[in-house]
Amino acid sequence: MINSMKKHSIICLILVCTFLLSPLPAERLERTDIKDIDFVEYATNKDNSLVLFNTSSQPFWYSTVYAVNPVDVLNPNFRMHKLWAESECPGTIKSLVYSPYSDDFYFVACFIADDSEAVSIPGLYTVKTDATTKASELSAGRYALPLGFGYILVNKTGLWLLKDIPSFEASAKYPWTGSLLYQLEDTKGHFLMEVPEAAKDITAISFWRSDNIPGEADRTQNSLRDMVFQTTDYSLFLRDQDSVSWWNFDCVKQTAVKYASLDEARAAGIALDAKYSRKAYWEERHITLLIVLASVTFVLIAALVVLFILSRKHTVKESVNSVKERNRMTFEIQEKERAKISRDIHDSVVQDIRVIRLETENLVVDEASKERQSKIEDIATDCIVKLRNICYNLTPAELTIQSRNGSSEFELISIINSLVQQFSSRTHFPCVFKVAEGFEYPVLDKEATQNLFRVIQEALTNIEKHSYATQASIFIKEEDGVLQIYITDDGIGCNQDELKKKIAKKEHLGLRSMLDRMELIGGTIEFFTAQDDGMEIKISLPLGKTGE
Repeated sequence: MINSMKKHSIICLILVCTFLLSPLPAERLERTDIKDIDFVEYATNKDNSLVLFNTSSQPFWYSTVYAVNPVDVLNPNFRMHKLWAESECPGTIKSLVYSPYSDDFYFVACFIADDSEAVSIPGLYTVKTDATTKASELSAGRYALPLGFGYILVNKTGLWLLKDIPSFEASAKYPWTGSLLYQLEDTKGHFLMEVPEAAKDITAISFWRSDNIPGEADRTQNSLRDMVFQTTDYSLFLRDQDSVSWWNFDCVKQTAVKYASLDEARAAGIALDAKYSRKAYWEERHITLLIVLASVTFVLIAALVVLFILSRKHTVKESVNSVKERNRMTFEIQEKERAKISRDIHDSVVQDIRVIRLETENLVVDEASKERQSKIEDIATDCIVKLRNICYNLTPAELTIQSRNGSSEFELISIINSLVQQFSSRTHFPCVFKVAEGFEYPVLDKEATQNLFRVIQEALTNIEKHSYATQASIFIKEEDGVLQIYITDDGIGCNQDELKKKIAKKEHLGLRSMLDRMELIGGTIEFFTAQDDGMEIKISLPLGKTGE
């Protein structure tokens, strides 16, 4: 009731402002013609932001449909937008309605003038508002229908159109004897425009013929509709061609039953409404219950997912820690074995070869054998140098000597420098070691130093064996508390994606070991390469957080 009063208030405001305050051009509406305008009906959308008017004007009562945005009526430049004014036939527009399901407007154009050639004008017109609700941007689309009255009703099952159908029998007393029921829309707003199967058996009277029912003369447009076509929430009532009986069409089950009078048909309709209303009520309650259950289920599932994620994170963390510990133990065992092998080589093989060299030097040989004696001494000396390099690579001397008053901290720079010198001596191509200007030499614990040594050692070994490089370099700097070491070469490089795949599949044990070692001490290692463009290895280690 309040909503209806609100709508009527809006309409009154529009009428007053439009015709008393707004100057309308001749092609729209002349103020002098106000007395000749008849506002037949109107329809508004849900929020009353758009109103459509069905009007007719003297002297011929031609129909015109206007669209208005109430918010614009006080604007001095306000104009009513003309949506439809195509007919020269009086009162041709019937049943202007708004669909709460699709937010579209509908109206029916019924007739054309006898002398008009605009035969395409009659039909069902749709004003779609899905793109805009601005009155000046709206237009009407047409669905072709034959001549004849047509009225649209809206209930809780959708939109329904009852349309007069022409009689093709030569003996027919009226040009439109009966009418046919269409469902325009369902409750989802889908445009159907189809005749229900049960409706095909309904012998409904035409609106044209209802004008000639005794005692029913001189009716308004809505009363003419009500004499043939009425509705409740879930039922439609259609007058039969016998002018006395009425049909009750069940919109839910789409069945039709004929009753002796409108009262009987309406009583049946009220019973159906009560039945479907109770069903709708319980369905709504069930839906509410389902929503509550779904919400509770969702919360429970979300809680379980969160618990699973937390448990998984804990498991993953434990797994990562377990992997780190396993790697730490593996590397510690390797270092111990390397140290043992290094000592064994130094204490046995190197000493034996040194003895051989000394004995060879002390041999008294003739002049002809001196050259061979000198060659054997050189070979023995070369073997000692190579074995010492092997021993150093197995266990650098710097890692076996504690520094800083017996602490377990070591200087990395001297170790890298020794690696570079050995590499250049062994490969016979330059390897440059540079330190950034202002760089403060870091002092690292034994584990970090040991693993960085092994990573750099593996990188230089790969350059020597696989890169076909002619030069290499190592650059070290500190940035934002992070030690960064860059190892580059000008070799053949490789495909970046293929390299990532090999590392992920653990096909390259050397690179995999480098990754594991950096992860163990809390650092990272990245490989940047391209085919025939060398390789750059970036090692990053946050200082003060090694091994965490």
